[in-house]
Amino acid sequence: MINVSKYWKDDLQKLAEKLTLRLVQKRWGEKNIYTLEKDIFLGFYSVRKLIESRKISDSVKNQNYKVRKINFSGDPDKIIPNSVDSDYDLVSSTEIYTLNTMQICNQFIHSYYFVPFFPTGTSPVGFFVCSDFDKKNCIYFITIFDVVEIFKTVGENYPTTMTIEKLQNGKIRTKIE
Repeated sequence: MINVSKYWKDDLQKLAEKLTLRLVQKRWGEKNIYTLEKDIFLGFYSVRKLIESRKISDSVKNQNYKVRKINFSGDPDKIIPNSVDSDYDLVSSTEIYTLNTMQICNQFIHSYYFVPFFPTGTSPVGFFVCSDFDKKNCIYFITIFDVVEIFKTVGENYPTTMTIEKLQNGKIRTKIE
């Protein structure tokens, strides 16, 4: 449980700025890739912890993002998969899919595949990612712009109201905005 969210949110704002600067970075070495990966994973872990601690409004938690969904085309019975480009049809897949903030967090936190995409060889434009649960179903492509937006939005979000409602079935629903 997170008690004071300000510091977590401040760190997310810094991560968003750092990722934005990565868009113009020209040289990428092994250490840069490691740092990018670490920043992404820690950022999404922070987002999920803030959501689970009820420090983020429901509208931010449920915000939808369009991602590219690429279906699995490999051999599902293989114990060890080949690679992202041999197990998924990256070229011809054009299906647009919607995931909310929490679903995106889970894809990154539980990622089986996490592959930054550098189409020109110099700047990342997004990430191919799928959880261990989805690995034989599909992989998603999410842009770095959406990742930055998620980190910024969560980092700026300070809910001001909590509404508690008792439903007809006796359950209680809490809404945070």
